[in-house]
Amino acid sequence: MYFPPTESTMRGCWVDLGVLPESQRPIPDDVDDRFLSVAYGHAIANVDLLGQMAAGVPGGSAATMEAQLFGSIDRDGEPEPTGLRKMRRYPFVAAKFPRALRRAMRALEPCAQNTARWWRATVFEPEALVGNSAVLALAEARRRFEEILVTHMVLSMACQGLMGRVEALAAKSGLDGVQHELIKSDEGTAEFDLVRDLWSLSADTITVQDFLHRQGFHGPREGLVESTVWRENPQPVADLAAAYRSRRGGEDIDALVLRRRSEHVAAVRRLEQALGPIRSIPARALIRFAAHAPTWRETGRASMLQAIDVARAASRVVGRDLAEASVLDHPAHVMFLTIDEIVRGDRGDWPDLVRQRRSDHATFDQIVLPHVWRGVPEIAAVLAAATGPAPEHQPDVVDGLGVSAGTAEGIVRVVRDLDDADIDEGSILVCRATDPSWASLFALAEAVVTDVGSAMSHAAIVCRELGLPCVAGTRTGTTTLRDGMRVRVDGTTGRVEILHDVSSVDTQPTS
Repeated sequence: MYFPPTESTMRGCWVDLGVLPESQRPIPDDVDDRFLSVAYGHAIANVDLLGQMAAGVPGGSAATMEAQLFGSIDRDGEPEPTGLRKMRRYPFVAAKFPRALRRAMRALEPCAQNTARWWRATVFEPEALVGNSAVLALAEARRRFEEILVTHMVLSMACQGLMGRVEALAAKSGLDGVQHELIKSDEGTAEFDLVRDLWSLSADTITVQDFLHRQGFHGPREGLVESTVWRENPQPVADLAAAYRSRRGGEDIDALVLRRRSEHVAAVRRLEQALGPIRSIPARALIRFAAHAPTWRETGRASMLQAIDVARAASRVVGRDLAEASVLDHPAHVMFLTIDEIVRGDRGDWPDLVRQRRSDHATFDQIVLPHVWRGVPEIAAVLAAATGPAPEHQPDVVDGLGVSAGTAEGIVRVVRDLDDADIDEGSILVCRATDPSWASLFALAEAVVTDVGSAMSHAAIVCRELGLPCVAGTRTGTTTLRDGMRVRVDGTTGRVEILHDVSSVDTQPTS
């Protein structure tokens, strides 16, 4: 599903925006010249190359792009381009970027609606995936995934530019730290709709089946075709609804919307007071346009997940058929075949291919790559570091990026897998990273802390919509913070302060 569509659409995006010439649209043979690739079974990004693209847009820079998309980067790679090297594509960008953005804006909502209808008509209708229809559905899922990604890439690049301009505006006005309050979706994001639907389910205004027909493509590790989503196992949905129901004495979803709107209005007024009446005119126009950014980012993600879910449903059928034909030892082993191989249907070498790929997967699954590196990572050292003893000194603070303003105190709950999530009232949710299904937990938490992420990551966008403090990109949050610790999260400064380490207190049994 992901390769080569992610690389081809990324290249196509930069060509359509005018940053790259048309001759650079084909995927190069040399992986060092690609934006995205795979190393030791893990998806990786060429940050240097992406930074050079961002710097080719007027007002853009490599450093800003890296901070917004990847969080803090140890920057010792390609230097920021300057002079003619930086500006040589500006005329092409000026001509092509507005057209590409208008096309993407027009395409987003019709594409989302068409994808949702196709998803429902395919995964909830058993006759839609019978025999060769399942193989055709796999190919169609990949085609639609790539089609959605084309629009999503362009809008994501526009989001990066808009957020950069809003951040610069806030900083120049002496309001650094309020920039994230200035960007508020008027429409609500796809993940906010997920939270709203869970709230409605907890109030018994919709049924579980209603919920699954709208949100059933979500679930643990939902971006992986082999995972089990709520459509297939709705028990987690019932558990979440029960958790929401137990907290209905607090702020409801409509009150939250009103509060977030008033906070946004207050932030805009502060900016206008700092700018004065004349400079406030273009600032208001920028903020109105930037309000589209959260919706642009999250709508495309939801549509891509629906395409992945169709591929999931189709692969279940294909795997079962191949196992019944004794081509595969187990239906789940279909995940070790590519869509192209399945469509071609040349089964002769499949058993050997699957055995080798299963072995490679088991090996790669033990490897933890560093956050950033140049050249080839030293895997042995990485493995040793990943399995080594915990540091003797317990730090008092964990620092990251403040990506959703506000402060909150609570008890740490480290969640490594959505399957194992059990959020108590007053919890601070600490996790490595999130995907859209994690939004279902956010409404139960006081704040969110992630190892990986940035101002444009999923966790940051959803937390801003929900009014939750969020610190992203800590790198060590899930290892430094432990269940039971009491912490204070500052989503403005990006600091998590450990107030009391309950987990380290030894309790003696009483007689």
